[in-house]
Order: sequence, then structure tokens, then C-alpha cells
Amino acid sequence: MSETYEYLLRSISLFRELSAAELANVAALAHVRHYPARTAVVTQGEEALALFAIVRGRLKVVSSGPDGRDTVLNIMGDGEVFGEIALIDGGVRSATCRTLGPCELLSIQRGPFLELVGREPSMGLKLLKVLARRVRHLSQRSEDNASLDVPSRLARRVLDLAARFGERQPQGSVLVRIKLSQQELGDLVDATRESVNKHMSDWTRLGLLKVEDGFLVILDLQALRETARVVEDEMK
Repeated sequence: MSETYEYLLRSISLFRELSAAELANVAALAHVRHYPARTAVVTQGEEALALFAIVRGRLKVVSSGPDGRDTVLNIMGDGEVFGEIALIDGGVRSATCRTLGPCELLSIQRGPFLELVGREPSMGLKLLKVLARRVRHLSQRSEDNASLDVPSRLARRVLDLAARFGERQPQGSVLVRIKLSQQELGDLVDATRESVNKHMSDWTRLGLLKVEDGFLVILDLQALRETARVVEDEMK
């Protein structure tokens, strides 16, 4: 079983560059857990007891405000890690992570993991890189929400989802293999469902994208990049 855990750990970006010995040490702490669709893996406000890495599946990160309204903060997929901030500082969960479909997650408990990181400085550096990317992502999103209009923000988010979950089709279009409601897309770009519906309808009419069986299909990447106010190199 330890060999299986090591194989799964190797597929996760946080642990990909570890040596065989370091990987074996982490594998000794790991447990694989399976969750059905639409299940809360961690809940906002609860004590953080474990780090989770996504082996297979997709989750959405949701924050509840004082008014009780849920806001979708992010969508995560294979190889991404969550729970690392509260795991390190001993605080509570800052958001709820809920599965979008069946998920296979790798779980590592807080106490044993911190002991291992203390003994393995290289692991600590890799974890810091993950945290830095998360901060960079949140900072970019905050900057976009402040400086860009709704269609530009929405186009950027659709392109981001395409880069992470897209499949290039034979005819040159890109199928985004994740289903999100217009309300969820609105939450991701700080816009109303009605605004998202309007812009998506406009783009469909102009031939930029379409929806098939609940999945987005991008038909004109260059036009969507222009709407997002980005150059091609920025999206690579």
C-alpha cells in the first residue's frame, strides 16, 4: 500500500520534486479518502486538523459572509492542495471545500506532518511555493475585480478554466470539462447571475463560445483573449 501512496503523492505538485526517501516519509503519514459528489470535505470555521491533496476530482471553495451568502472563491482540480494555511497556523478553516463530483483525496494529519516538515527543510520550501502561488492567484483576482469590467473579468476566468480543465477538440475548439452554473461563474468574478447571462448570451451570438450538455465550449480563443484584455503569451 505504501507504494500506492507514493505513486499518488508523486502526481501532486506539492510533492512532485521530493526524493524517493522524502516521498516514502510522507507516504507513511498519508491516507486516501473517497468522497461522493456535493459533499463538504472541510467546513468554514471548523478546526483545521489535516491537509488535503486532490488525487482525482474537482472541488469548489466557498466562503460564507456575515449575511449568510455563499461566494465561490475558486475551483480546484487534480494535483492541487487545500487546507495548508490553517494546517500550519493552527487556526480554523477559512472556507468550505465541497466536491463537484466523486473525488479521491489524500489526507495528511497536521501534527505528524509538521514534525516531518521540521525534519525536512526542502519540504517546507515546496509548501511555501504552494502558498506563494495561492497568494499570487488571490492578488491577481483582487486586482482584476478592481480594474477590469465584468466582461473582461468573466473572459479571464473562462480562459483560466479552459487552461486548467480544457480539452482541445479536433476542430480547434476547447471543451471545458467542468460544469458551473451562471451564479457560480458570477461569484468567481464578483458579478450578478444576470450580468453573466447577458455576456455569455452575447458571446454565444458572436460565435465566441457555446454550451453543450452543460459544458462550455470555446470556439474562438483569440476573440475571448481580446475580450479579456490579455495577450496570448499571458495565457500560456
